[in-house]
Amino acid sequence: MPLSEADSAPKPEWLSPYSLLLPYQRAWVLDEARFKIGLWARQTGKSFSCAAEAVKDSLLYRKIEWIILSAGERQALEFMRKAREWALGWDDAIDTYYETRSSPQSLIKSAEITWANGSRMIALPANPDTARGYSANLILDEFAFHERPDEIWRAIYPSISNSLRGEKKLRIVSTPNGNANKFHDLWTRGRNYSKHRITLPDAAAQGLPINVEALRAGLDDPDGWAQEYECEFIDNASVLLPYDLIAPCESPEAGETIGFDFFQAAVRAAPGQKFDIACGIDIGRKRDLTVCWTLQRLGDVW
Repeated sequence: MPLSEADSAPKPEWLSPYSLLLPYQRAWVLDEARFKIGLWARQTGKSFSCAAEAVKDSLLYRKIEWIILSAGERQALEFMRKAREWALGWDDAIDTYYETRSSPQSLIKSAEITWANGSRMIALPANPDTARGYSANLILDEFAFHERPDEIWRAIYPSISNSLRGEKKLRIVSTPNGNANKFHDLWTRGRNYSKHRITLPDAAAQGLPINVEALRAGLDDPDGWAQEYECEFIDNASVLLPYDLIAPCESPEAGETIGFDFFQAAVRAAPGQKFDIACGIDIGRKRDLTVCWTLQRLGDVW
């Protein structure tokens, strides 16, 4: 149950750790919308900011729970490390912290923090089976990279439907990973979500200490840069041929009419003569036009 109004109101010492947050991170933490989704570039502080909000709520209110589903064990443990750092930032002693494993050598089943006020934070590697059975506030961390995301979504969404002890919050954050996944669906079609989009240039403009152009030059991958740092949903899975196979075949001579004009000129120059003609077609299945490229054999040359 909530603390009294006087106890739960943020105090100056509670706000001091926010000095660690950049403006876009602070905007995320202080956004109290029930449904919130973040499309953030790599290394801009997604987990850092989500952990800050979850710890803040856990310390301000009694007996609330946060469930964090991460893409894997390493990500789950890293999220909890950030949460423990935030708790120390507010000079609050964690009552207990433990990890559950089926054996000392096995992967974690969960990691849990509890506070003296009864609030809990539980991090789980994303799995439809482990996601069931909770009634809690929910963070889906790097959701575009979860395995079986549709099954996870159906299993975990009911966790926020029980309004006992207040409405449950939903936070979804990720870097894009193509457009054939649940995260893309929620970002593009989800209603009633408070949306936060942060590209790497956005973050740098708001104080993230990084040289954007040096990083872009070092990566030397336009599609990778667009997806990982500009938050573009790159549709590599939908092309008939991979881009790296198409690129060596590109020609500056390609045009809309040159092949047809050349063929007509050849026919006029040698009426009745048969020609060896080869035709290649790149099928435009979604956005681009279908392209037909025609070649004529002249001796041993196409």
